[in-house]
Amino acid sequence: MFSTILNNIPSDQLVLLIILLLTTGIFAGAIAGLFGIGGGVVIVPALYYIFTLAEIDESSRMHLAVGTSLANIIPTSIISSYSHYKRKAVDFNLIKLIAPSLVVGVIFGAFVVSNISGSSLMLTYAILLFLIALQFFFWRDEWQLADGFPKNNLKHIYGSLIGFLSTIIGIGGGSLSTPLLKIYNFEIHKAIGTAAGIGAIIAIPGTIGFVLSGIYNNVSLPLSVGYVNFLGLMMISPMTVLAAPYGVKLAHYLSKETLNKIFAFFILCMSIRLFLEWLF
Repeated sequence: MFSTILNNIPSDQLVLLIILLLTTGIFAGAIAGLFGIGGGVVIVPALYYIFTLAEIDESSRMHLAVGTSLANIIPTSIISSYSHYKRKAVDFNLIKLIAPSLVVGVIFGAFVVSNISGSSLMLTYAILLFLIALQFFFWRDEWQLADGFPKNNLKHIYGSLIGFLSTIIGIGGGSLSTPLLKIYNFEIHKAIGTAAGIGAIIAIPGTIGFVLSGIYNNVSLPLSVGYVNFLGLMMISPMTVLAAPYGVKLAHYLSKETLNKIFAFFILCMSIRLFLEWLF
């Protein structure tokens, strides 16, 4: 099954694609630690490009990229959150508070994904990436709603939305939860560390959901179970796990203003790329 995917990729591009996978893993791990995100904003477009060259069926291509990204986020988020925890930058009380609503949102997201086309999923991903890019471009630390995270039903609404949207586009939720925590008076490093922990809560049921969705839709792809591809995992996950702690170190030593803009520009380029892919 391993060769089935590789044989579909032009030989002159095979080495380049292996380098792309390894580089994607390193970059995804670094930004996972740096920004508290799972790295899906980098991994999904890279995997989609590779699955396109491998001639994976177009109806399953985007789903496979998203599902594989969520599976990769499991070890990345765990390593990232543990590294932040050692620096006392994770609020486990908040994670426990919203964990049930996160899981509900993830389950609903996995159900929705299994019932929409690859084209619609691509457009959704491009739009949300664009919004995330704007968030990183224009974020201001002085924006604040309250002195603490809400303990009423609003916390469940937030948790469900983060879980749902993260599952739809295959991310760990840090791009959504970090700014949310910031506007509720979380110090930036604690917001990032807590977001990394939230990523693990999202990724585990999300991965299970994509596996079951693929099986339910009778998807049979080389070296895959449901919508999770193990070739992508084997090439990317070790690199993300190795790079995540270094991203954490950067998060605690560097100013984020310039890094936010560079990251935003990168995400914006990917958003435009996917939108053009959907358009044409």
